[in-house]
Amino acid sequence: MSSFLPPLDGSVVGRRVAVFTGSFDPPTNYHREVVRRVREAGFDEVIVRPVVPRQATPDGEHAEPLHRAVMADLAFRDLTGVVVDLAELDEGKHLPDHLLATTYAARGEVWQVVAADFVRGGQQGTSLIQSHWQQGEAWWQQGRFVIVGSRLAPLSPADLPPQALTLTVEDHIPTAEIRRWVFEGKDIRGYVPEAVYAYIRRYRLFTGIPTPRETRIQLDPVRLRVVWDESNPQAVQLAERFQRWVAEPATAIMVLGGDGTMLAAIRRYWRERLPFIGLNAGTVGFLLNEELPDQLVGLELVVYRLPMLRVECTTPDGQVRLGLAYSDAWVERDSGQAAWLSLEVDGRLQVPRIVGDGLLVATPAGSSGYARAMGATPVPLSAPVLTLAGSNVFQPYFWKPVTLPETARVRICNLDERGKRPVRGFLDGHPLGPIRTMEVRLSSIAAAELAFTPQYDLSERLLRSLFPQRD
Repeated sequence: MSSFLPPLDGSVVGRRVAVFTGSFDPPTNYHREVVRRVREAGFDEVIVRPVVPRQATPDGEHAEPLHRAVMADLAFRDLTGVVVDLAELDEGKHLPDHLLATTYAARGEVWQVVAADFVRGGQQGTSLIQSHWQQGEAWWQQGRFVIVGSRLAPLSPADLPPQALTLTVEDHIPTAEIRRWVFEGKDIRGYVPEAVYAYIRRYRLFTGIPTPRETRIQLDPVRLRVVWDESNPQAVQLAERFQRWVAEPATAIMVLGGDGTMLAAIRRYWRERLPFIGLNAGTVGFLLNEELPDQLVGLELVVYRLPMLRVECTTPDGQVRLGLAYSDAWVERDSGQAAWLSLEVDGRLQVPRIVGDGLLVATPAGSSGYARAMGATPVPLSAPVLTLAGSNVFQPYFWKPVTLPETARVRICNLDERGKRPVRGFLDGHPLGPIRTMEVRLSSIAAAELAFTPQYDLSERLLRSLFPQRD
């Protein structure tokens, strides 16, 4: 699940797949042209795979993996037959190039897209592929390559690997140059897709300034995809009110209902990389606005960028399941017996045995939900923390909810070995079934942008929930 690639419908016999790896930091119009030309060359699918830096010391000028993931999705989302695989950014580990064919074999015959500079000197055995890649000489002979060059620097046919297809695509500008231009304040609008350009400006990428957790946008143009709770009469009425703004391709996702409706919308549409604008038609609605104006064109919104949780679970029979949660992930007892759990944080065993009903890890967005019912204090949406809470913890006696830095990696393990104390897992309230372990950390690729009107004071709303007014 970490790659989030769509399943194939039908046979892969005769199907050709091109894998285009690179930093895509940022993705440019040149990258889009390469993809388009590869598709025209007869490939059924192009897989765009952003990769982690190859050198031992990563280049500090690169954007964070999350921003790179968002920009890649924005750059290629409208191209037919193109999918973006974020597996390497998600794992943070480099996959050697010679393993790409095996990784994507189930999708068809795999070809790798490389720049012409990688094959120059192939006749003498000194090309970058042969001399620098892991198992480069063997891969040179066995691999299939789509080689992208330009008329200004033509390739010698003698330099080509045995299985090669060449394409000519002009106007390549290295991404390092694009980043330098941004840092120097130059306009790059003509070199990157418009959505990527807007995102770079929104989060001040490549400027040397820390990227903000909150920023402001204006709705213009207004094209909404509306999601509402059909069982809620108020939400149905609101859906009719905003129907005139419904259009595709959407520029925002309007969510009408309560926090549960918002969570469901985020789980379904997070890869659209669009802001979620909620309007409360439920009971609490921490994640939604209390009101919105009828006129939406030019409406200014405060946007909070909130990462999601990456959750990896193992089942009692050893299967591994990956998932995402926006609000919280938890483990709870699945029988009349209390659960016996161990707790690790950042690879260190912190509590050898916890006896109780369960443990929960929540994002700031989830700190006002089930975590609060377990005794945790809600935190602001922009707080760089995770909340760790326990349900009816009997041992250790000192147990209280704790706040962890958002970089923490939490591992919960079921200590039961006899089947007497089974536990089950949940992601945002969705059951995972019986599990043996759960590992939770912030995702490197998944996040959602929640948008609020400037008049909606999140701090005031949080204080109001903590100190309710007397009737």
